[in-house]
Amino acid sequence: MEINFDLLVAGCNTRCMHCYVNGGPSKAMPLADILTCLEKLDALAALLPWTSSFTLDNEPMNHPELCRIIPAAVQTKHIKYYHHGMTTGIALIGRPDRNAVMRAYFDAGFRHFGITLHGNAEHHDTIVRRRGAYRASVAAAEYMKAQGAEIEISLMFNHYFPQDAESLDDAISALRPDNIWFAVPNYTPHRNMPAFEPFRGTLDDLLILRPWLSRWRQDEAALLRDSATVGIVKNRLWQDLSLKTLFSAPQDEMYLTVHPDCRLFMGNTGTETRDLGDLRTLDIEKTAALISASTGNRDYGAFYARDQLPAQTDLIRALDALPQSLLYSDAASVIYRGLAALDTPTICNRKEG
Repeated sequence: MEINFDLLVAGCNTRCMHCYVNGGPSKAMPLADILTCLEKLDALAALLPWTSSFTLDNEPMNHPELCRIIPAAVQTKHIKYYHHGMTTGIALIGRPDRNAVMRAYFDAGFRHFGITLHGNAEHHDTIVRRRGAYRASVAAAEYMKAQGAEIEISLMFNHYFPQDAESLDDAISALRPDNIWFAVPNYTPHRNMPAFEPFRGTLDDLLILRPWLSRWRQDEAALLRDSATVGIVKNRLWQDLSLKTLFSAPQDEMYLTVHPDCRLFMGNTGTETRDLGDLRTLDIEKTAALISASTGNRDYGAFYARDQLPAQTDLIRALDALPQSLLYSDAASVIYRGLAALDTPTICNRKEG
């Protein structure tokens, strides 16, 4: 089992329609609380039987004390700081001390950063719900690259891509990224996702992009293999896919979240399932024992009451009501969409401590 703690140090500059986290503007966690949480997480990790890491989220570049946070993050002994490097770019471009921020990252050994593109400027700004976001993302990538950083671009697939392919290709050609990802958004059981559904790409949209995929360093066969349509999953449900088996499968990752008020939750950001209490005052030994006795929650299946799962025929009927060509990154994501249509209970919040 691998464990990751999401430490929410500062709010985000965008509210992306497909994002499962509790994004959007929020107050930054006080520096003193961040340092205390790092100390507590380190002590907690020392008592857990698995490898542990933590991530600074939602948008650490919004935190005014980031240059002091980064050195502290890499000095923990029992828990590793996982630097995912993704940024909206808006916060960095707006910082007068951005040179110092980049030096702090470089000094800590982090030279890898990325931005996400959702299409041309107009469509990108629509999906992330922030005017000027596209321009800021590209400007940040250009700046970081000029400072010596390695840059990657994540292409967040949606219904606009076929008409925006040329604009995307121009941006990729200008930025010359070190790596390019092609992401098909999942559907996960949280309140943020429904807004993205009108923009979700289809299998036909993906096939239109075939001439561009090799230019964007993508493996067409792998994309088609790893993605699923509603129709494909419906057929699997008729044949050999069992809901109870799917949601009972063991998982090898566990996510926990530390909110800006220092409360520790089981579950990933945006889909928290259990409030464990204030990390600053928690009994670390008892909390470690509780976490050690818990199961993984990577694919969100652990959030479902399995005895309340609907019959296969009911789920298939719900999937029939959806466009059959909608594209998701895995079969479970399509099933979640069908369960949502059935209004199946998904999350049970409980408080501890």
